[in-house]
Amino acid sequence: MNLARLLNETARVHAGRTALLDAETTLTWSQWFDRMRRVAGLLAAAGAGPGVRFGLLMKNGFRQAESIWAGHWGGAVPVPVNWRLAPREIADILDDAGCAVVIVDPEFAKLFDEPSLAAWRAGRIVAAADQGDYEALLAASAPAPIHDCAEDTEAIVLYTGGTTGRSKGVRLSHGNLAWNAMQVGLALGIRRSDVTLTVAPMFHAAALCSNVTTLLGGTHAYLRQFSPQNMLEAVERWRIRFTTVVPTMLKMVLDDPGAARFDRSSLRVIFYGSSPMPASWMRSAIGFFPDAEFHQAYGLTETAPILTILGDDEHRAGIAADDAAILGSAGRPLVGVEMRIVDDSGAECAAGQPGEVRVRAPGVMLGYHNRPAETAEALRDGWLRTGDVGAIDDSGRLTILDRKKDLIITGGENVYSVDVEAVLARHPAVAEVAVIGVPDATLGEAVTAIVVLRPGATLTGEELSAHCRASIGAYKAPRQVRFVEALPRTAVGKVRKSTLREDWGKAGGEVPRR
Repeated sequence: MNLARLLNETARVHAGRTALLDAETTLTWSQWFDRMRRVAGLLAAAGAGPGVRFGLLMKNGFRQAESIWAGHWGGAVPVPVNWRLAPREIADILDDAGCAVVIVDPEFAKLFDEPSLAAWRAGRIVAAADQGDYEALLAASAPAPIHDCAEDTEAIVLYTGGTTGRSKGVRLSHGNLAWNAMQVGLALGIRRSDVTLTVAPMFHAAALCSNVTTLLGGTHAYLRQFSPQNMLEAVERWRIRFTTVVPTMLKMVLDDPGAARFDRSSLRVIFYGSSPMPASWMRSAIGFFPDAEFHQAYGLTETAPILTILGDDEHRAGIAADDAAILGSAGRPLVGVEMRIVDDSGAECAAGQPGEVRVRAPGVMLGYHNRPAETAEALRDGWLRTGDVGAIDDSGRLTILDRKKDLIITGGENVYSVDVEAVLARHPAVAEVAVIGVPDATLGEAVTAIVVLRPGATLTGEELSAHCRASIGAYKAPRQVRFVEALPRTAVGKVRKSTLREDWGKAGGEVPRR
């Protein structure tokens, strides 16, 4: 399954339909298709032909989208880079991926004056409306011919967000992207008439969820940078019907005092991931977006990305029954996804018993770039070892309990941070919380809570631990509590526990007992 072939048919059939809505311009499929092929020609002239990787340092927008699809069309391989990284980190990714050409937004052009990025200055292409040279180059560029390839050909390399350490380049194929788009579209009932707003930064796997709209011949809008009002203004202006967010974004929308003035009645599907939402947030979200369905996803960059979905009907059933088990789950596997839970010996676990989540699916990556040993470790016996600890209940729903490396072993007992976080989050004074293990001379690890309080709230660590002990075993309750102003997060809102462990997880003696 070749993305270029699929796109060719989409553009031919829907030539006169609107492909893109943007503050700068509106493009039909015919217009966008012509631009995309000219970008592919520009890349080829710069040396980024079939099989050659090129970097993208851009905020969300149609120019980044046409550049990514130009790679799929002409055979070059896009490598979108997190623009929030430091110049040295950006250089490390470009070097690791072997990129010589980089398409950049004008606001990032001066970064290439930094010594660490000087090697890419000559191969830098600045893409913007106010860069006449770029548009002139595009107009003069000959549209590139389609590059035919097999579905297992590399289509994109995405560098992981780094919640668990140093970024790795995940190699995804044409087939990975095409199959997952179809699986997601089938599960969510996405229609050609839906206008899709891409909110997640396009260097992140979550943005791949919008591929279904492209392949259907639908209409796209791109949010350059998220803020509650930016998002709601876009929803109102372009009558957005489908969008993908993370719970933190939804909470920011719900807490924004000016949010209610925007018309959000067009929204039909809100797709969210990275974690479940607390029931109180979910009730508020349903009230604020009464016409929308809510679907939660679980997936990984390594699976292109979606594996399971908790549907709108189950959200509403969970709310009606006040069933935390349903709302805390990640739903059931998509069509075509095989999933099993195994113990440390590789034996399959019984229903409800925790173990590592392993999957076999058409979205599973080709491997990690330049990391053969890690690829071999992750892809064994035809199954991807996700590194996540989960359980599947009798109804087939998956609940993610922790990353394997986030599992806390205290006094010989396994503690899943998500269980403790769920209880702590129910305290009325707690706005956000993350739980980690801190080295302890006696217990091995001590459960430690990092807490952000609601404005004006006061709370002691002992009060919070007592609240926890009232609901779960005492050994799971935090032995220490740290209060902070904010939790460190990745670009799409995931808590960066690796940073918390660096800040708070220093090895020492015994943590004080309560």
